[in-house]
Amino acid sequence: MSLKILAGKFKGKKLLTTTDIRPATSLVRDAIFNISQNFIQNANFLDVFSGSGALGLEALSRGARFSTFIDKNFKSCQIIKKNIKTLCVEEQTKIIKKDAIKAIKSLKNSFDVITIDPPFIIYKQNPSYIDELLSLLKNLNLITQNSLIFLEEPTYSKRETNINALNLVNKRKYGSCFLLEYALNT
Repeated sequence: MSLKILAGKFKGKKLLTTTDIRPATSLVRDAIFNISQNFIQNANFLDVFSGSGALGLEALSRGARFSTFIDKNFKSCQIIKKNIKTLCVEEQTKIIKKDAIKAIKSLKNSFDVITIDPPFIIYKQNPSYIDELLSLLKNLNLITQNSLIFLEEPTYSKRETNINALNLVNKRKYGSCFLLEYALNT
């Protein structure tokens, strides 16, 4: 599978991935960065369920200051590490190889833009996992009034999209998935 950076200083650079990973489509990635374009410059970016690291690396390409990658899969973390090395952005990145909820609990700084792109099997096996993860972001002060949170979920998901701590700003359909945009309740 071929995956490329869509825009910015690394535009066109190829990224490694495997058939085990379902990366966000270029359409979804482009949508995320079009929506967040006024927030990405110098942003602290969090890529949860990173897979190949495409979202966090795209953020760096478009001007983010730092990207943190969370993925519990060893193979994914190795691919992310290789992609980081290819782009020579080791000083602007951190990889956390842990379950997403455990990793979130270990974070200390707030993030400007957060992407959450879980394996879709989670929506069948444990849909409340995503709600817990989203609530933790708020409860642990990892988001601010200006933070943008993007969640990709399958169109068949029956998960309730409203979260007590967060406001659903927008829900867009791209092929077989929805892109949900959240912000803090005001």
